[in-house]
Amino acid sequence: MMSFSVIEQFVQMVVYDHSVATGLKSCKTDQDIVDYAASRDYVFSIKAWHQYVESDSVGLSESEALAIQAISNDHWSWAFRKVAPWRAMLMDGA
Repeated sequence: MMSFSVIEQFVQMVVYDHSVATGLKSCKTDQDIVDYAASRDYVFSIKAWHQYVESDSVGLSESEALAIQAISNDHWSWAFRKVAPWRAMLMDGA
């Protein structure tokens, strides 16, 4: 899917650019993430984002999935738990 490539570019930019990653900390909803990406010229739909997150989470164990869901969306790390490359950025105990 074309929009997946845009999403992947955004996901990678968060990994490689500290200032972009810092902006992600204030995102509390999936729509916030989509809007933030658009503000950085990575434009994709909320539907495409949901599909991307869903496809990314296929390989998670049940305990991993539950651990991700247990994080409140007002915690700074919430958005970073959405996809594997961002989860890899979190230190143990975050």
